[in-house]
Amino acid sequence: MRPRWVRRVRPPRHESPASGSLCLPTGGSAIAQGPACTGDIAIVPAVRRFLSVRPAAPRLLAAIALAALILAGGGVAPVAAATPKSMADHVVELMNRDRNARGLTSYRRWSQLTEMAQERATRMASRNTLSHDAAGPNIGDDFTARGIPWYSYGEIIGVSGYAWGNQAASKIYAMWKASAPHAAIMFSSHFNYIGVGFAYRASSNTTWASIVFAESKDHTPPVAQTVGISRSGTTIVFRWSGRDRRLQSHTAGLRSFDVQYRVDDGAWRTIRNDTTATSLTLRDRARGHAYRFRVQAKDHRGNLSEWTSARSIRIP
Repeated sequence: MRPRWVRRVRPPRHESPASGSLCLPTGGSAIAQGPACTGDIAIVPAVRRFLSVRPAAPRLLAAIALAALILAGGGVAPVAAATPKSMADHVVELMNRDRNARGLTSYRRWSQLTEMAQERATRMASRNTLSHDAAGPNIGDDFTARGIPWYSYGEIIGVSGYAWGNQAASKIYAMWKASAPHAAIMFSSHFNYIGVGFAYRASSNTTWASIVFAESKDHTPPVAQTVGISRSGTTIVFRWSGRDRRLQSHTAGLRSFDVQYRVDDGAWRTIRNDTTATSLTLRDRARGHAYRFRVQAKDHRGNLSEWTSARSIRIP
């Protein structure tokens, strides 16, 4: 039986799934720890499923703590140029490339999830233990404590003895990709935000990784941009556009724009609020002044873009 999502609201504080030895992750409520299956690769699967109820909970899905991978190899000292961020960038690039090839939308990075994943990778490295329990608190409890809204979440973890840097990151990613339960998480059609963390344990020359996934509301601002500004005599025409960057799920969608202008170095004045128009015509403007315009976009969840850089035109 393969891993599946189940409805969940509050993750239990303590979990005691059965233990056993497995070669390849096939799902089921178990934590298995065993020897290498083939060659120098050992796979330690861990799949957990829970069920709880909240009367008015809107589509809250279960947390899945998916399988952990151990990739063994010759250890070397970390390369100074490599950083957890550069390695995370590399893995996200690989994953989103593979997601796009499957017709899926790229995951969006979320700083709160990145901080969380980094902490979890660091804990595993410091404890020299590869497990979701060693990584830290129950993810659902951690989300709640950090104020992270979620419908569902997941985590995959791994450790490698390959050289610190993109080589270790690539090897761990390749193992995740080759494992069906891990691939199901990485190529999910529900998750939309991720955080990636890497840590190094010098005493064993090992690289530890955690990726935390979340299906959450759209909290990413839309994008506004100026298309152009022109004049004819004392008439000014200002044009703009916008978009809401697509998430794999729960994209809010572009709602409206706010438009401001000012004369010379005067105060900004709002001349259009919550408009769906993408152009503005102002007639009979006074001569001898510079007129500056800027625009801001809003999505259906109220997320606001930054104001665009001011565009200026002068009527001589």
